[in-house]
Amino acid sequence: VKPTLGPLPRFVGIESMTRDRPPELLDDAATIARRIIQIADPTADVGAMMIRHALWRMHETCGDGSATMATIAQALVQQATKAIAAGAHPALLCKGIERGVAQASADLRAGAVRPMSGRRSRELLAALARSVCHDAELRDVLVEIVDILGADGAIHVVNNDARRVDREYIEGAMWDSPWLTTGFATDAAQSIARISDAAVILLDGKLDSAVNVLEGLKRLYDLGHRNVLIIAGDLSDEAKTVLIQAKLSGVMRILPVKAPGFDAKRAVALQDLAALTGARILFGDAAAFASLAPEDVGSVRRAWATARQFGIIGGKRDPVALRNGIASVRRKIDDTLKLDEIAELRLRLGRLCGGLVIVRVGGATSKIQESRRDEAVRLSRTLQMAAGRGYVAGGGAALFKIAQTLLNDAERSNGRADDIAFGVRCLARALESPLMTIAGNAGFDPADVVGQVRAALRANPHTCYGFDVRNGSTGDMFAAGVVDSAEVIERAVRVAGSLAVTAITTDAVVHHRKPALATNP
Repeated sequence: VKPTLGPLPRFVGIESMTRDRPPELLDDAATIARRIIQIADPTADVGAMMIRHALWRMHETCGDGSATMATIAQALVQQATKAIAAGAHPALLCKGIERGVAQASADLRAGAVRPMSGRRSRELLAALARSVCHDAELRDVLVEIVDILGADGAIHVVNNDARRVDREYIEGAMWDSPWLTTGFATDAAQSIARISDAAVILLDGKLDSAVNVLEGLKRLYDLGHRNVLIIAGDLSDEAKTVLIQAKLSGVMRILPVKAPGFDAKRAVALQDLAALTGARILFGDAAAFASLAPEDVGSVRRAWATARQFGIIGGKRDPVALRNGIASVRRKIDDTLKLDEIAELRLRLGRLCGGLVIVRVGGATSKIQESRRDEAVRLSRTLQMAAGRGYVAGGGAALFKIAQTLLNDAERSNGRADDIAFGVRCLARALESPLMTIAGNAGFDPADVVGQVRAALRANPHTCYGFDVRNGSTGDMFAAGVVDSAEVIERAVRVAGSLAVTAITTDAVVHHRKPALATNP
C-alpha cells in the first residue's frame, strides 16, 4: 500500500481470482488490503493479516490515513527488529515506543490549527479535500456542507436518480419513519401532513384502545392543546378511527407518526425526541396515554410527516437532557471503530445540534454510484474530524517535525533507560518515513528531501516546513495548502504504535490446519 501514499501516487494491480478479467488497478490502501485474503507463507500471512486489520480499522474510523499508518508501522517494526538484534530488551523497547506515541499524540493536538469559521476555515477544508478525493463535484459539495454545518452536523448520504451530486439542507431534526395513516395529510397533492404549535406525546407502545385514546385526547383538550403530534410504536384500527373522527369534527388537529427504529434503537430515538421536545416517554399501551399528566406533554413549533419520513422544528428543548445527550454521543463517536456506526451517531448528533443535510449521490452506473457514495461517507468523516480537531502540516511534515523533537529528547536520556530511549528513537525514525515515501513515490530522492527539510527546520524551527512534491520545493505546508486532519494523523500514529508493539512482543505463532477466511477485516 505504500505506493498509494501522497498526491502523486502509483497504482497497485490486483489480479482477478478467476483470471478471466484484467487486473484491478487501485490507489486506495484500505481497498487494496480488503482484496488480500491470504498470502502463501503461513507465518508471514499472520503479519499480513495484522496489517490488513489495522488498515481496515483506520478506514472504518477515519476514512483516511490508512497508507500513512501502514508506512509508519512497517518502518517501526523494521527499526525495532534491528534494535532487538543489537541487544535491546523488547519490553523496554515497547515501553519507549508507547512513551513516544503518547508524546507525538500530545504534540499533534497541541500543534493543530483550528480556525473557527470564515474564509480561512473553508480554504483549509478545500485543501484537505483535494488531497484525499479526486472527485471534484463531490469534493466541492462536501466542503460547502462541512463549512456550513461544522463538525457536529449530520450528513446523510443516499442514492440519487440523476448522475449529479445534490444536497438538501433540512431545518430542525428528521427521522426515516412514516406517518401511521394517510388520513391526516394536509396537502394531498404533495402527500405531506403539517402541523404547527403542537403538543407532543411520546409513546413507546401501541395505541390500541379506542376508549383510552379518547380519554387521552380529552385530557389534552382540557389542558388547552388543540394541535397534537403523537409519536407511537403503532396504531390499531379502532384507535385510528377515533383520531380521524377528532380531526373531522374540527375539535383537534392530530398528526400520528411511527416511532423510529425498533427495540434499542427506538429507545434511543425516543430519548432524543424527549430531549428535543421536552416530552416524557410513556411506556406501555393506550392506558398510559389515557392517564398522561401535564408534565408528560412536550411541544414543537412545527412538525411534518410523509409516507417515508417525519421531522420537527423548534421543539421545547430540555437543556439538561440535550446537553447530556450531546456529550454521550460525542463520547461514543470517539470510542466507536466502525464507519457505519459513526455515521449513525453523527446523524444523532446532527439532530440534537440542529444541523442536517441530505447528500444525494448519482453515477453513470450502479457500481460508480456505489463507489461515489462510499467516497462521500469517507470524505465527510475526514472533513468533519478536521473541522472539529484541527489541521496539521501535510505531506508528512508534521510527523517529521515531531520526529526531530523525539530524537532530541532521546539523546538526553541515559543510564537504565537506554533501551526505552532506543524505543523512542525507533518511533522517531519511523515518523520520518511518510515524508520519505511521499517523496519517493513522486520521483524524488528521499534522502535528499529529508536533508532539505531538516536544514529548513533548523533555520526556522517554529515553522511547518515540508517538501511539496507537486512543485519540488521546500516551504511552509500551510501556505502551500498541503494539510492533513490532526485527528487522522494522531490515530495513524497510535494504531501503528499498537501494531508494532503487538508484533514485537509476539514470540510464537500457532497455525490452524483449516483457518477461517474473512472477507471483511
